Amino acid sequence: MKTLRTSSYTIPVKLEKDKDKYMLIHGYTGAADVITANLFDKIKNISKTNNLSNNTLNLLLSRGYITTKTEEEEYAYVARIAKALHKGSDILNSYFTWVISYNCNFRCPYCFEERDKKDGKNKLSFSKKQVDIAYNTQEMIQPHKELRCNVITLYGGEPLLAENKEVVNYIVEEGCKRGYQFIAITNGYEINHFLNLLSPDKIKKLQITIDGPKEMHNQRRIHYKDNNTFDRIIENIKLALEKDIEIVVRMNTDLYNLGKFIELKDYFKENQFFNYPNFKIYSARLREYDYFTETERKGLKFIPLQKFTTKQINQGIDPLDNNKYYKIYNALKNKRSIPFNPIGCTAQSGGYVLDPIGNIYPCWEVIGKKEFVEGTYSSKGIIWNDNVLNRWHNSDIAQRKPCNHCKYALFCGGGCPYHYFIMNKRENQCSTFKELFNQTVNKAYAELY
Repeated sequence: MKTLRTSSYTIPVKLEKDKDKYMLIHGYTGAADVITANLFDKIKNISKTNNLSNNTLNLLLSRGYITTKTEEEEYAYVARIAKALHKGSDILNSYFTWVISYNCNFRCPYCFEERDKKDGKNKLSFSKKQVDIAYNTQEMIQPHKELRCNVITLYGGEPLLAENKEVVNYIVEEGCKRGYQFIAITNGYEINHFLNLLSPDKIKKLQITIDGPKEMHNQRRIHYKDNNTFDRIIENIKLALEKDIEIVVRMNTDLYNLGKFIELKDYFKENQFFNYPNFKIYSARLREYDYFTETERKGLKFIPLQKFTTKQINQGIDPLDNNKYYKIYNALKNKRSIPFNPIGCTAQSGGYVLDPIGNIYPCWEVIGKKEFVEGTYSSKGIIWNDNVLNRWHNSDIAQRKPCNHCKYALFCGGGCPYHYFIMNKRENQCSTFKELFNQTVNKAYAELY
């Protein structure tokens, strides 16, 4: 008979609501069960003493918490699961982002796009002809309509520049004919020129950056002519909310404005923005890039991931990943396995970013950088750069260290591939994920029970 042992993928979460209980979660079966502390002790010591009834032992074996597999056999098994899930994701889903224009009317000090494009010396924007080519390219990349995500993300530079109103109208009109809807990542400064496109069946969602209360925001979100961008963006948000679309305000956060999130949120409460059910606000940590200039660095004070998370919690800000929360909540509610995620983002599977000059990128954080072009598209078709394409599409937790031996790997997905592989920065993401995972489980349990 094979030796019994506690699985290397058994995740115990101490329940805050019930002091003598744990939520046991398994890292490759997806099982989740509430057990007593006494039973958990027996599971931990199963390799030394088996004090379990046959029925209990067989149940725990079927759930994965106790196993006869060796550590190496478990690692190999998880690698096979990750590979299979990754392959399925690559085949079954295609997501498209369009860089409408590399030009931008803002001069934000932390912009990660290249200086020459950000500063607007080149007018690199989609033409109607390139729009038609891009739609045809999407069909070549994924010939099966049902496997293409029906929401296209509009990105930049700044995608909603008044000067590009005509071509954006054309993009949306042609997209609607093909069954697409849109979301836009925008600074919000000129969206008043696009009110005709804001609706649940056209541009149905806007993400708009506001970096704190008025004075703080205006120091960081800098228009090339206007010193006060805050008031205009606020007025535009009011106009957009009347169109019954979703508005998500993002506050890009470093140590300088970390304490301003609550103040900004209170501003929106006082001005009744939250009366609209589609209005949301969240705080996102600014990442440090190697190519920031010294002048830009002087105006910013980056914060490590773990410190950022701790500060949020201390301020009463919910730092949880809502997508992961709902996965866990729904699994517990419906008594199903928690879904897995073998990759950090769609850049590793079916995600494609099309720019206006015919380049295809895996991720919007690398747009404009020639070494990350995974293909080019034109009226003649697509030419793929297999080296870049394979580098991104073949990376998953099965090949990463320490991901390939981590009990959380299939829930975490390994994080951002750009920061992991290209920038060689992990920023203590592992310990932070564990902390947030425990909080997420406890929140879901408290909501349900």
